Amino acid sequence: MTHCCPIRPSWTPRALRALPLALALTPLVASPLSCAPELVVPPQLDEGGDEEDAGVAGPADAGPELQIEPAAPLDAAPPVLRVRVLLPGAALGSVDPARALVVRGKLSAAHLRQIERGELSTALSERVVPSIAWLNGTPPGDLSLTVAPLAPLAPGETYAIASGSPVFSHHIQIATEGSPPVLSRLWPPPDAGATLGLGVWCGDAPLPEVVAAATLAPGGPAGELRRGAVDDIGARCLRFEGEPTATAPPEADGVRLVGPPDALPGEPTAVSLDPRPFVLESVPLPAIAAACAPDELAIGPGCAQIADDRILVRSADAPLLWAIAGAGFDEVLAVPPGELFVLAPLPPLSPVELAIATVDNAGVVERRTFSTMTLAPMPHVVINEVLANPVGPEPGQEWVELYNDGDVPAELTGVVLADVGGETELPPISLMPGAYALVVNEDYVSDDELDPPSPPETLLLRVPKLGNHGLSNSGEPLKLKDRGGVVLSRSPAAPVPKPGMSLARVVSHAPDGSAGSFATSWPTPGRVNIMNQEIP
Repeated sequence: MTHCCPIRPSWTPRALRALPLALALTPLVASPLSCAPELVVPPQLDEGGDEEDAGVAGPADAGPELQIEPAAPLDAAPPVLRVRVLLPGAALGSVDPARALVVRGKLSAAHLRQIERGELSTALSERVVPSIAWLNGTPPGDLSLTVAPLAPLAPGETYAIASGSPVFSHHIQIATEGSPPVLSRLWPPPDAGATLGLGVWCGDAPLPEVVAAATLAPGGPAGELRRGAVDDIGARCLRFEGEPTATAPPEADGVRLVGPPDALPGEPTAVSLDPRPFVLESVPLPAIAAACAPDELAIGPGCAQIADDRILVRSADAPLLWAIAGAGFDEVLAVPPGELFVLAPLPPLSPVELAIATVDNAGVVERRTFSTMTLAPMPHVVINEVLANPVGPEPGQEWVELYNDGDVPAELTGVVLADVGGETELPPISLMPGAYALVVNEDYVSDDELDPPSPPETLLLRVPKLGNHGLSNSGEPLKLKDRGGVVLSRSPAAPVPKPGMSLARVVSHAPDGSAGSFATSWPTPGRVNIMNQEIP
């Protein structure tokens, strides 16, 4: 039976707004819609299919054959993948890559008709996964369509690979276990990439040495995958080094490219590569050396403040990838312009020799060395966690947690906690290394059966008032200052936690001035913060 699809109107503005990534690309092969009788064979089911229900039973898979890359069955696909759709005998004019979609959940016949018409409902649009698609080969006989999601798919979930030209729908299931770990892409930075010739992905475990051919797709530069963010630094990372490419910003519809979905295939340490696309979206932003203060040393294009067991680094005023080796470090950090990061731990009163490499957003690498001597052990008292909006009564159950992250006792005589309304002097006690203290109001109750209690051994620093009229539920900056007015530590006004949640430092040595140093958390008074994110 011959089935021919009529020429349909263009995609509606609503559908275009809903599918910015899937439709922003100019197709590699553009032509008016036409019919491919051998391909357009979806079953003619009834008009049912509740588009609000992503799990509704859909039509039987119909149309061309699908293959998963890397090789896997359709019911146990890896989270990072490409789907190749085989189109034997198809004419170029019958295939429009811009109308190929990845959709979360199953599709009904009614959904498929929406995709064919290019008129997606709001409910269906919200289920579309950003992806790109491109044609491979030339007809007749070897034409195929590759569809690549631009984010890892959720384990155990069902997804539909569908197209409006030609019309087809297939369902795939993502494996719940056994898939390779996914390396996060650190470089180029989001929204500031200026190169298609360099990419860096990093994970949690060291990788073997590797040199493997790779190409960004579709039609991107060819190159190689190698271990390390740069040579000899970053054993947990893989980098793509491609042919030199233009770095000028693109036109409005810029090209998007993806790296290979897998690396080290067949190895016990096989990994997948985060499919976030490479996009030319910025002019080159070279690193101009920062002006260092008298108490700082130049470290690459940044500035370093030396302490006892750590070095505080202030990056240059441009996005940079830092790769650092030596003194027990093998670190790779993506650092926003002017941000701070900490190198720790280091032995006090010891020489330090570091190899430093920085990579700008255009992929230009600069390598230098850095030498210094750490200082004698010192206290490091930080504002570690703040509960401003407890479940229990306010301001009585509010608290500010201090932590001595140093190796020697910290004397709090004359130390004040300052908010926007004034200053509160702390009791003159000594905070031992690794110890916590809670600054609380006089009527604070350790366990009110509403908020998480502090351990019995937690030091309570009771003050007449905490904040001017209590701590602000909408967020406010706090400062810990010594008797001379020097700021020892600070916490920001944002992000603002929900009621019953705290604002916590992600790790104790996270620098005060870094945007990623604090996050909302379940309160842990007098205990180590439990975070879902990490900071170098």
